[in-house]
Amino acid sequence: MVKGFLNRVKQRIKGEADYSAMSQAHSDSTIGPLSSMLGPSGRVTLASLKYFFHASGREDFIEFIQNPVLAGSALNAECFMAGEHSDEDSVDKHQKMNKTQIVNLDDQLSKRSGPGTSLPYAIYPLIKRTNAESPANTFTIGRTKKSDMSMKDMAISKSHAVIRLSKGSFFIEDCGSTNGTRLNGKRVKDTPVLLRDKDVIALGNYEFTFLSPSSLHDLLCM
Repeated sequence: MVKGFLNRVKQRIKGEADYSAMSQAHSDSTIGPLSSMLGPSGRVTLASLKYFFHASGREDFIEFIQNPVLAGSALNAECFMAGEHSDEDSVDKHQKMNKTQIVNLDDQLSKRSGPGTSLPYAIYPLIKRTNAESPANTFTIGRTKKSDMSMKDMAISKSHAVIRLSKGSFFIEDCGSTNGTRLNGKRVKDTPVLLRDKDVIALGNYEFTFLSPSSLHDLLCM
């Protein structure tokens, strides 16, 4: 089935230019072949990315990924080559999430055991799940299962931040989270801020790099 997805993408885009040259209508799309491969938390596995990387050319890979991804801080070139960390979705842990814990941004919560342990290894494509409840072109980030990017850690607020797609560009804003949202070290408030390739987004204690499909491909090449 996975190979079938890739073949259909190849047939549809034969002869098309790379990501930067896509039409406006396509660049505003939040639905694509990758949608059916997302887990309940909005993630895609590193194994799936590696499969498409090895099975396709650069342009086909970029077209399949379609939109940027948020890649956890541990997913640098060395980690990509080393292998995949276990996904939090496979861990059967039930915690009460009634109150967001206030944390020190210098703490290293990712070193502790718990649901948030895998967040530094998470990959969240900016593609909507097929069963998403949030509005089109909107990606909600929070601790609850209803979030497009579900991050099950007490440092993440129930409604932490939101990323919006408008006219081919992505913007992030904070939703009044307890531990805050930062972009390249600067606090993000409730005013949308433009995201650029390789920007670093901090959500509470966790950092994610905003990567275009082409940058993701180049990282896998290392």
